[in-house]
Amino acid sequence: MLNTTFSILVWFLAALTFALSIAAPNGYSVGTTIIFLLSFGLFFLKPRWLELHKEDKMLFYVFALYACAMFGFVYLDGWHTRELDRPSRFILALPVLLLLLRSAGRENLLWFGTVIGAIAAFVLAIYERKVLGLSRANGSEHPIMFGNIGMMLGLISFASATYFLSNKRYVWLMLAILGGLCGIGASVLSASRGGWVALPLIGFFLLWQSRFLLGKKLVWGVCIVSILLVFIAVLIPQTGIKDRVGQAVHDVVEYDQGVDKDSSVGLRFEMWKAALSMFAESPLVGVGEYGSVAVKEKLIAEGAVSAKVLTHSHAHNEFINALGLTGIIGFIFLLAVYLIPLQLFLKKMRQYPDNWNIRAYAIAGALVPMCYMDFGLSQVMFSHNIGVMMYAFPIVYFWAAVRWAERKELAR
Repeated sequence: MLNTTFSILVWFLAALTFALSIAAPNGYSVGTTIIFLLSFGLFFLKPRWLELHKEDKMLFYVFALYACAMFGFVYLDGWHTRELDRPSRFILALPVLLLLLRSAGRENLLWFGTVIGAIAAFVLAIYERKVLGLSRANGSEHPIMFGNIGMMLGLISFASATYFLSNKRYVWLMLAILGGLCGIGASVLSASRGGWVALPLIGFFLLWQSRFLLGKKLVWGVCIVSILLVFIAVLIPQTGIKDRVGQAVHDVVEYDQGVDKDSSVGLRFEMWKAALSMFAESPLVGVGEYGSVAVKEKLIAEGAVSAKVLTHSHAHNEFINALGLTGIIGFIFLLAVYLIPLQLFLKKMRQYPDNWNIRAYAIAGALVPMCYMDFGLSQVMFSHNIGVMMYAFPIVYFWAAVRWAERKELAR
């Protein structure tokens, strides 16, 4: 086990990942870069430090195999080495996992980082919308990425609220609830509709999983307040929710009637159609990102899809994009990198139904793949640096937090 001062530093850097993630330019890379560099120290330690529990190995191997598989697809697509960057982040997260598993005692800093990050994101979104006059808050990222990560920070802040409630830390409980609302607010102000789908689905998951902690009356109270807040948010013109939903419906109708294929929603349908054509052409390993250009040009020449499909490198759907570019093999690896971490966290939730010092971290960890599977319906999160970093590293952080919380419980 590492000394206390060093452990505090390591967990502080992990928390910093959340705190700065979208509130500062490339904020997500500050804590992750430093903690990765510190993890090199592991290679100078005794070999026994690299020993892992069976469950730790599952997470370790799925990340390593996913990255290696993506490297293989880059090779098949012409070995454009710049494309190695994003999948390599899954490899970079592995020594960080080893480091955190040896850095005890301050995993609760993750909660503070998440809450601060969600509040900071909302403050930045308000500034961009009200002071700068932007139509969509974006920080230094694409508005969709800003909104989706903001939503995830908000939902994890609600998970942190269960931890603070169970430990009777009421000041931080109020701040965690505020952080949850702020994360959702940042998503709303980004006008990124795809992330909004996560709110009712994962919100229900959170309520259901914490129903015994909250009690029936409080659960019903949260449900009623949540519904009222949604109605208020929809009715307030400044949020833009009503207009964005109305525009989506309008786009679908016009696409169905063949009036406009190049609207926001219509173009997504065209990209999905193109990706499915790529999958039909090469179902096993796909056509590759660079190989997809020739397929798109052919489809455009045939009048099968809009010419604007060429302006996008991915299909704005993680699952369909994986099928088109990497085939069924890549699709299976994508599901594995989602479902295996999710299964590990869900197992811990079942194992500790009443211990919120452990269960809260497991819920937060489960929220990461759950959010990404939802976001992936309308965006290819792994095509962006922030998308890969804010998936691989938070999963590693919360898994290490669960494992340390378990050890503390066993030591009592």
